Amino acid sequence: MQAFSEFTKQDPSFWSLVKYVSENIGYTDRKTKTIRTYSDQEMQKLFIERDISTSQDQISRLQAYFYKRTDILNNTVKNQLMDAEAAKAEYEKLLKLHQDNHFLCKLPKNKQSGSMAKINYFTAIINILAEQTIRSSSKYNGTLGFNDDPRGLAYVLDDSNALVGAASRRFDGAYPDIVNPKAVWEIKEYYYTTTFGSRVADGVYETQLDGYEFRDIKSYYGKKIFHIFFTDAYKTWWEDGKSYLCRIIDFLNAGLVDEVIIGREVFTRWPELFREIIESE
Repeated sequence: MQAFSEFTKQDPSFWSLVKYVSENIGYTDRKTKTIRTYSDQEMQKLFIERDISTSQDQISRLQAYFYKRTDILNNTVKNQLMDAEAAKAEYEKLLKLHQDNHFLCKLPKNKQSGSMAKINYFTAIINILAEQTIRSSSKYNGTLGFNDDPRGLAYVLDDSNALVGAASRRFDGAYPDIVNPKAVWEIKEYYYTTTFGSRVADGVYETQLDGYEFRDIKSYYGKKIFHIFFTDAYKTWWEDGKSYLCRIIDFLNAGLVDEVIIGREVFTRWPELFREIIESE
């Protein structure tokens, strides 16, 4: 999923209003249990009651944005989200590709115990598709070609090898590696999470921090790092965390990530996007 092209150059005040309206009127319609939008009258009433100064132009732009956010979440994202069984079935299809072709990428397990100890299905799917894409590219040289398990922070060097940027957190993948990466990605899969807790919410906020850091690196030094956010789990996001799904769409459109890939979109968009990144060198 890419940002809505008509909203990529909005200033911070616009995104502040997006948060303000969403928080104060509510993200969802409790009767239909879907993401809601807001009428011109509802927003005007809120701003007048709270003595917030706005213009009709701002309200019109907000209404257009909320309509697009609501449409993509209710009609596209909801249908892309997988549960654990669906993700497992898709992983098992790709596992044969991994085994038959002696793929090198890791198929990591989660850190849970007992019946909850499973392969990280979404991460494994992402890794297998990434390796398949590299193998079919003009850059393939017999190695894995990307870092599928970064054990350090991402660093950026300038043309004279001076250190000009460092991430605050480790990512789940990087291309070609964590030093001067062309792309980094983080993966949030929550198939076995039983409630929407602070850990899930923190994952959303951490992504925004990363985005601000990469924005500074690009602004000061002209070094662009393509930042991708992957996530999945129907219950976590659609049943328990719709408001945070809205926030994910918001930070995508505010330019804090370059692309968001949710659920089944991984099978179509991820190989296409990764190929574009690889071949752009």
